[in-house]
Amino acid sequence: MTSTTRTAPPLLKPLARGLLLAALVGASLPAMADEQGDRIKALEARLETSLKLIEQLSARLNTVEQGKTGGAVAGAPNTEQAQALAALQANVAQLNESLSKQSHDTGLPVHGFADVGGGWSSGKDPVKLRGFNGGTLDLYLTPQFGQRVKSLIELAVEYGVDGGVALDMERLQLGYTINDDLTVWMGRFHTPMGLWNTSFHHGANLQTSVFRPRFIDFEDKGGFVPAHSVGVWFSGKTGTDSGRVTYDVFVANGPSIKDRTLDFRGFTDNSPNKMLGFNVGFQPKGSLAGLTVGVHGFGSQVDSIKADDSVFASTKLQMTGAYLGYDADDWEILGEYYRFSNTDQATGAKNGSNAWFGQVGKTFGSFTPFVRFESTSLSTADAYFTSQESGRSYKRTALGVRYALDPKSSLKLELSNTRENAVTQLDADGGAAPFAATSYRRAAIQYSAAF
Repeated sequence: MTSTTRTAPPLLKPLARGLLLAALVGASLPAMADEQGDRIKALEARLETSLKLIEQLSARLNTVEQGKTGGAVAGAPNTEQAQALAALQANVAQLNESLSKQSHDTGLPVHGFADVGGGWSSGKDPVKLRGFNGGTLDLYLTPQFGQRVKSLIELAVEYGVDGGVALDMERLQLGYTINDDLTVWMGRFHTPMGLWNTSFHHGANLQTSVFRPRFIDFEDKGGFVPAHSVGVWFSGKTGTDSGRVTYDVFVANGPSIKDRTLDFRGFTDNSPNKMLGFNVGFQPKGSLAGLTVGVHGFGSQVDSIKADDSVFASTKLQMTGAYLGYDADDWEILGEYYRFSNTDQATGAKNGSNAWFGQVGKTFGSFTPFVRFESTSLSTADAYFTSQESGRSYKRTALGVRYALDPKSSLKLELSNTRENAVTQLDADGGAAPFAATSYRRAAIQYSAAF
């Protein structure tokens, strides 16, 4: 008998691929079973049966290869075995295809943040901190319905200044990814301006400080720029040889002012004047990695409305500005500038105002001390500001420290001093409402966690 070099049967390589594929699919099934329900359990049972058949055929092929089966030539499994193995591989491939189609339906993953704290402030502070507070429970869900369809839902449960509990739908946005460089979102989202409003949402553990800069705080917290928007948002990024360019363009319901509070019109917009805005940033590579610089802007017509829904002032809002951020080498630097060139629609008078903040933090182990300066210079003739309760020029210095207990929780301490200028504002019906210059101090602690 001629001596030949023994080689593996031709079908062993497909079998090995089938075994590997089956093993990978089988390993993924336990994690998917809780999310996919009965359908995945049925697929899992079918796959288990296929694995047993693979083990049986593998044992028989090993016997053939070793020349232990009578009448069979090593390296040449019989037709019956070949057909069974081919059918089994087709079955495994079909199961894998079914599971792959299900893999994008990740169910309803829930994430969240919670914070509790306490504080004290002097008598002129509009927040009037006295003792402890329950903070905010922030829940967000990110179900993904396919390779291109995504979503983000954020719900916040929090105490108001009056002690009442409120449930707010902070974000409800559905997105469609056109390609790697562009996603189109629709719904309620955080207005893509600067860095702070796009980086830090209602989850307090994300930010180093206890409080946001006052003028970009959320509308119901006294912010006088639209932190939320409802509309369509085009967001993307593209790489270059020197770095990455990020961009946002959006069209949203035009905001209004009612009861001395900015309303971004979350349900409907009875004005034909929509808000248009943009945000373009650049993140360089190399030695400047970690740096972000950019420009942003938005514009809309904003009506100041009485309780009976009549308009007592109308302003053409126009903001352009710039921002800078650095997050590397244990440094955290954030700075944003807003320049307002607003026009009174009744008189045609133009009013210029500006607002800015800068925050610097440095991490030493688990500690991150920080300092922040805020300043606004707002025109006293601009109804957009004077008809908002918080639309007064002010200066604030805040300093504090964040201590990271672990990657998902932290303790914070913040001290601040605020000075507000005297101004005659407009009340909820457009009447004169004089305010004297004032100042106040604030101290706050916060324990925040992510889950």
